[in-house]
Amino acid sequence: MASIDSVSPITPTRVAHEVSSLLGEVTGAVDIVIAATHPAPESLHRLHRHMRRLRTGLALWEALLPVAERELLHPLDVRIKRLSRLVGRIRDRDITLSLLQRFDRRKADPEDVLPVERYRTRLREDARTGRELLRAFLRSERQARLFDDLAERLRSLPRSGSFSEARRVVQQAEERTLENLRRARRKAMQRPTMERLHRLRIRIRRARQFSDLAVALDPRHHRRFPVVFVRLQKELGDLHDLDMVLVGLEPDVKVTDWARSLRKERRRRRRKILEELERLVQVEKKRARAPPKAA
Repeated sequence: MASIDSVSPITPTRVAHEVSSLLGEVTGAVDIVIAATHPAPESLHRLHRHMRRLRTGLALWEALLPVAERELLHPLDVRIKRLSRLVGRIRDRDITLSLLQRFDRRKADPEDVLPVERYRTRLREDARTGRELLRAFLRSERQARLFDDLAERLRSLPRSGSFSEARRVVQQAEERTLENLRRARRKAMQRPTMERLHRLRIRIRRARQFSDLAVALDPRHHRRFPVVFVRLQKELGDLHDLDMVLVGLEPDVKVTDWARSLRKERRRRRRKILEELERLVQVEKKRARAPPKAA
């Protein structure tokens, strides 16, 4: 993100400048993917991450705008969201292929070899087709000036009096992301379904992205994102990857030793995450009972 003068106040111009920086990262990552015949998993992961950060920035920028300007920006954000989802689907296949590297046909049950290798072949074909489709979509949106139009919306500031007060909007947005995180954690602990744990991961990621953005806008801003959630986000991400792989398995692959090993790993990871969540609750209860420190 762009460096800023620590004494300058948060202004719409400053927010626009920071979101423009995020947009530049997305545009650069898009060009790398378009230029590659077979984009590497790392470049797709980078593009996906940049797109999610951009959407966090756009959400803040949208909150600053008057209604008429917001309506002009929203369709562009929808197109970014559509591209991000397409990148995410391809990344899911890449994750499955990476987990299939654990399958050693020399040591496997002979009955497992054919269904797993057939599944691997189909995934490789799907990944190749998905990349071709993604590059076509990205090229089409590039030619349709999606990223140029977004940049233009960020440069064309409405009259200053029509903006919401920037610092207040940042504070309200931060409160909202943290409350969403607290709510998602409560629900995940009450009934830790795959969907609720995934929602918790999304809420952690969004709160973390927003905290980074708020500090970039004002280095004096007090970072309120709990650092302990950084590790939890990674663990939830690994669990979600396993969930998505196992949900998408074909019937004859589900009964293989490879699939059974993934289910065993998923149970272990899930148990570890629930223990971590319970530890967080106990730490918070202990802090709440502790007497206040003397001044």
